[in-house]
Amino acid sequence: MQSREYFLRVCFTLCLIHKCWAFAFHPLQLPTSVRGVRASACNSAIRHASTTNGISHSLRANEGSFTSSIVKRKQASLVQTQASSSAASDGSSRSMLPAGWQPGDTPMGGCVSNLIKNIVGSGVLCLAGGVAAFSDQRQTLVLALGIAFTFAAIAGYCFAMIGKVCEMTGAKSYTEGWAKTVGESTAWIPNLIVVFKTWSACLIYSMIIGDLFSDLAITAGVSQVAGVAVNRNSILLVAHLFGLLPLCLLRSFTFLSYASFLGIGGLLFTAFFMILRLVEGSYAPGGVFFNQLVATGGKNVVVSSFDVMGTKLIKSLILISMLTNSYLCHYNAPKFLRELKDATRKRFDTLTYSSFFGAFLMNAIYMVAGFLTFGGMSYGLILNNYATSDLLATISRGAIGSSILLGYALTFDGFRTSILEFMKVKEPTQKLKDVIACVFIASVCAGSMILRDLGVVVSFLGALLGSFVIYVFPSMMFRGAKRQLAKADSSSSLGLDYHVAGGLIGLGTFLGLLGATVVVLKACTKVLA
Repeated sequence: MQSREYFLRVCFTLCLIHKCWAFAFHPLQLPTSVRGVRASACNSAIRHASTTNGISHSLRANEGSFTSSIVKRKQASLVQTQASSSAASDGSSRSMLPAGWQPGDTPMGGCVSNLIKNIVGSGVLCLAGGVAAFSDQRQTLVLALGIAFTFAAIAGYCFAMIGKVCEMTGAKSYTEGWAKTVGESTAWIPNLIVVFKTWSACLIYSMIIGDLFSDLAITAGVSQVAGVAVNRNSILLVAHLFGLLPLCLLRSFTFLSYASFLGIGGLLFTAFFMILRLVEGSYAPGGVFFNQLVATGGKNVVVSSFDVMGTKLIKSLILISMLTNSYLCHYNAPKFLRELKDATRKRFDTLTYSSFFGAFLMNAIYMVAGFLTFGGMSYGLILNNYATSDLLATISRGAIGSSILLGYALTFDGFRTSILEFMKVKEPTQKLKDVIACVFIASVCAGSMILRDLGVVVSFLGALLGSFVIYVFPSMMFRGAKRQLAKADSSSSLGLDYHVAGGLIGLGTFLGLLGATVVVLKACTKVLA
């Protein structure tokens, strides 16, 4: 009897150990049905042993308690593992798209190309003049490139912040992000800024049109048409009245969407020819076009200038303001988040920093090639430095001027959409659209005829508008979104990026106000001469 009871106790112990092993270490190695059969067999053996040998109910209770503790411990381990896995991902593999957004289908390469086109514009033609505004020394280019790279990185960081704001709040636009994080009562502020930014972009385009087509008229030898002198103002008047106004009055701008490709082609060709002229030394003393410019302008003409005035670092704020304007595209961040395929945080960051690095490379090419060719004599529009007899410069002027003419209406469409949103007009009549177009063209034409220094306009607008749109407003929205999350979830911390955003608010405000002041003092006074 004792040997039988001993044998049954050994069987009970072995079954119990086997069951604990199955639950504790190998629950995922067998299908559920097999694990269920194994557990059932163990339980049957235990019940049979207990019944046959009169094992006490306390033993069964101990067995049940022990098995229950193993199950609970295993469940807790699984929950902890899942939590750790979720925490380890840090949201980098989770979609950033808020609920209700349709997933985008544009691959990474297409989005990077589109965003670079959105960032890089005609503002790159001013950067060599931005370097010349504070130095005529070649070694200063190292500092200038460092500044360009630094502000490209900061601008990219702020662009990514807007994507995070959309993720946290579900905002579908720059203005809506402000309304949900800062306040609906002040949502008109970023909206008004965008209105003025699109208007000023067209002002810059008009000024470029006036300068480029004036040089093209000189190249063609046209000084008078029908008794009217062909000069910058007459060209601007004709271009706006008979070219730009009809385009802005179009009912649809769809066929103009390919103008951006012409613009990128023009900028790439211009970069190529600027590098070519630098390498071959055509504008260096003794070069072909250097001699032509001297012959045309007289012995006192200065084609290039190096190591004459030195470096004045305070005026580097002019270059910083130009760069700010060159990286300005942040009100389109929600659009690119919506279009990106598999828009996880990691992929959106890749899109952002790849695109801003590409924009930095384009800026660097124009800055280096233009400044090393003309030095301290680099103009606010670098193409104005090149001879009108330079065939490649003529082709560049024609390509960029044509792309601006064709793409002008697209920028105007952004202005009209923003001002209608500012006016809270949801279904505007065609008459109202036409009135907006006429007033817009008249104001831009007048402004471009009065203002002539493109570098001053670009740097002033970059300082005053770009600093707030790029640095201040995204940081304010991000901090507001983080505070809302922390208020809703007491376990959520504000994090380091919350304080970084606070620093960017101060940086953007400082650069904006001081940069605008420096630009005005240099343009209108002799304080910084």
